[in-house]
Amino acid sequence: MASVAFDSKRAAAKPRILIADDSHLVRASLTQSIRDHFDIREVADGEAAWQAILLDAAIRVVITDLAMPRVDGFELLTRVRSSKVSRIRDLPVIVITSPEEVAERERARAAGATDFLDRSASSAELTARLEVLVRLSTTREALQESQALLESARTVDPDTELLALPFFDKQVEKLISFARRNLSDVALICVRVELTAPGGPLPEAELEQRAKLVGRALAASIRLEDLGTRTDRLEFCVATQSTGLSGVLRFAARLRKVLENVEAAGPGVEVWTCLGVATLSEELRRSGEELRLIASRRAQLAQATRSRRIILGAAEGAPGDYDTRPDDGSMDIGLALALIRAGRAAEVVPHLPRLLEQLTPLLRLVRQQRELQASGSEGGTDDNLQGVPRAVDR
Repeated sequence: MASVAFDSKRAAAKPRILIADDSHLVRASLTQSIRDHFDIREVADGEAAWQAILLDAAIRVVITDLAMPRVDGFELLTRVRSSKVSRIRDLPVIVITSPEEVAERERARAAGATDFLDRSASSAELTARLEVLVRLSTTREALQESQALLESARTVDPDTELLALPFFDKQVEKLISFARRNLSDVALICVRVELTAPGGPLPEAELEQRAKLVGRALAASIRLEDLGTRTDRLEFCVATQSTGLSGVLRFAARLRKVLENVEAAGPGVEVWTCLGVATLSEELRRSGEELRLIASRRAQLAQATRSRRIILGAAEGAPGDYDTRPDDGSMDIGLALALIRAGRAAEVVPHLPRLLEQLTPLLRLVRQQRELQASGSEGGTDDNLQGVPRAVDR
């Protein structure tokens, strides 16, 4: 059993070659020639070869015949070279032909064949050519991995694990485009932090390290579908799809709770947060960068006034905008009713003054309509005045 396991591991370590030919004799001959150096996978037609290429990322080189059932070698080449997956698109493909088949070779070369194999080629020649192609394939994959790592380094800040600011702005633009197409909303939450220690101001080097810890805490607290970045030394920004103002405020309050945790900046340092929010629904023509800057200004205002409020639009004086305190403004009518239905009415009680302010215009309208109904009833007018029906006696 140990010997079988060892052989299996050794075989798995060999580069994998896919042989596609409808002739069992050809496949057996090729396998016999190269099996000491490569791990072989055989298929009998082009469709099976294509499925193997799609599913088996270990395949390094494909050897294929041109005349096969279901999908021939030309179609297989076309599929490989037109793939959107670079691993498949760049896969070396050796075509089995004889030197006399000039037209077929030209057509295969035009379709993307890497090399050609004469059926009479020796085992040594075939092995050598395959080894060259495997090395090229391996080198190409290593290069692509390096490029991916470099790209990742440009898009993610390794110190905070948040997105790099330019990449964040690009992704926010995509989020905004999606929101405009689907009539939804996007919110940008800016968080400015202050770090204090019992012994007085932190040294510059330590302050930077503590800020990075705060960034990591923020990165760990947001969802995969949300976007986060560091916009300044002690400022961070999160972009999220919005389902309503109350949801955004709850999310912002949760971020505050996470960052003001005693361990967010490491032991012995207290975190104080000032938050500003900007939403796409305030002005649909604004770009992601503009929304981020607006949210930043609002967070700066909260910091300058030492406010614990989550600053929304009223801080800029825009018509129809307003400030909101997390202790009273994060509760709207819908949330209050949901809490009451869930048996959590005690959580609503502290917010009753604010909720009553929201309901006052509606209550005033109802009272006016009832007065109109009453006067209409005395005058013999219709019971359904102004669209508010009177109660029906049963």
